[in-house]
Amino acid sequence: MKKIQGNDSLQRINYLYQISKKVVEKNPVLSAYYGNLAVNVAKKNVLKIHPDIKRQLCKKCRCVLIDKKSAKVKIKTKNKAKHIELTCNTCKMTKEYPANKGKSHRLWLENPEAVVEIVN
Repeated sequence: MKKIQGNDSLQRINYLYQISKKVVEKNPVLSAYYGNLAVNVAKKNVLKIHPDIKRQLCKKCRCVLIDKKSAKVKIKTKNKAKHIELTCNTCKMTKEYPANKGKSHRLWLENPEAVVEIVN
């Protein structure tokens, strides 16, 4: 069985993310603190945070963005292209993601050719 480098740190990042998600409704500042800790752990150990987790963190305050709890979600159209816009309730920072139905806007990690080896 292979040992994954930084496994303890990845578990800690996951735990901090889960706590941040639970706390966000009652105390968004504490949620931002836990999100910031998770990002700092990843930076210190030179690890990449999973893109799904990265998408849910505000870039400015690191609070978890959840619809109607800590963020406002809008669907906007620009030049015949749809975008999902998330606005953080804590710091008012906005994030945009493409949301076209016909086009494939997937991350490289979501493509099947990105998988080299599956570790169990």
